[in-house]
Amino acid sequence: MSDFDYNPDFVVDETVQYKTLVSEFENGVEQRRRKWQNPLRKWTLRFQHRTKTEMESVRDFFMGKYGALTAFTWTNPNDSVEYTVRFVEDSFKFALKAYRLYDFDFDFIEVK
Repeated sequence: MSDFDYNPDFVVDETVQYKTLVSEFENGVEQRRRKWQNPLRKWTLRFQHRTKTEMESVRDFFMGKYGALTAFTWTNPNDSVEYTVRFVEDSFKFALKAYRLYDFDFDFIEVK
């Protein structure tokens, strides 16, 4: 079971990124090579109209991981694979949208 087991809203945005090094020579020829063996994955999770209890629970999890400091496991709902991730940012922002209903979102990045 994953450490982070809170269910975000559908859809979870996912980004797959490669790092390509490009060397251009004087004659115009380019040499391209991979910097990373595997792609880097990032996800944006959104939580809308959540109760104060839900918001506080996710916020407490964030605080327990000291923001972006500590990695944890999370199961991606797009492919049901468990990844080791961390928060991208060191801040947790939430907004009170209605009486005791909160919206918040954040990004995860895969830890290699």
